[in-house]
Amino acid sequence: MKYDIVVEPGDILAVGDIHARFDLFEEFLNHIRGSEATVILLGDLIDRGGQDVELLNKVRALLQDPESEGLSNFFCLMGNHEAMFVDALTGPGADFVLWLQNGGNFDKYDEMQEHLDWIAELPVYMTIGETMFIHAGFYPGVDPFDTINAGKTNNVLWMREPFLSMGPQFEKWNPDLKQVVFGHTPRDSKPYEIPGGGICIDTGAYHTGVLTAYNVTRNSFIQYTLDDAEKITTG
Repeated sequence: MKYDIVVEPGDILAVGDIHARFDLFEEFLNHIRGSEATVILLGDLIDRGGQDVELLNKVRALLQDPESEGLSNFFCLMGNHEAMFVDALTGPGADFVLWLQNGGNFDKYDEMQEHLDWIAELPVYMTIGETMFIHAGFYPGVDPFDTINAGKTNNVLWMREPFLSMGPQFEKWNPDLKQVVFGHTPRDSKPYEIPGGGICIDTGAYHTGVLTAYNVTRNSFIQYTLDDAEKITTG
C-alpha cells in the first residue's frame, strides 16, 4: 500500500471512522486546509472518543460552508453510531440504552441533541466516478439502494459478513463501479483490502490514536496521529 502526504486541488479524500476524536480530525484539517479537495467522511463521527460536540459543530459548519476551510466539497455519510443516536432521541427507552452501551456520550447528550436534524438526514452511501463510499458494506452483488428501499437500512449500516469475505461483486449489479471505500470494521491501525475492489480505512481512531484518510485520486493513504504531526508516511 502506498502512503503519501500529497493533497492537491481536485483530489477526493475519504476519512475513516473518527469516533469523537476531534483532536485527530483537527490534524487532518490542518493538513488539507486550503487544498480545494473534496472530503467524504464515512460515518461514525460520534461515540467513544469523548469530543462529540466539538466534532459535530465542526462537521456541520463544513457541510454548510466547505470553502471556509479552503475545500471544494464536503460530505458526510451515516454510520451505525449516527443511526443509534437518532434512534436514542426518537425511539423507545431501549434505544437510548443501546446507544449508551455502544459508547454514547451521556454527559454531552443535551448539546448533541442540537444536531439531530442534520444527522438524521445523512445519506447512507454515495458514488463519485468509479468509486462507491459507504460506512459498513452491503450484500455482495446487490444494489444497496434495493436493500434500503426494502426497509433494511440497518443491515447496510451494520454490515460485516458476507461483504468482507465476498466483496462488492459490482459486476452483478453495476459494472461501472470498480471499488468501494468503507469503514466500520478495523483490524489494526492499517487500512486493508477485501476481494473485488474493497478498501477499509477504519483504523480504530478512538483506541489506536490513528485516523486514516484515503486519497482516491492518487490511490494513496494518509494517517494522522497526535504524536506525529508530520503524518505517518510509511507502511
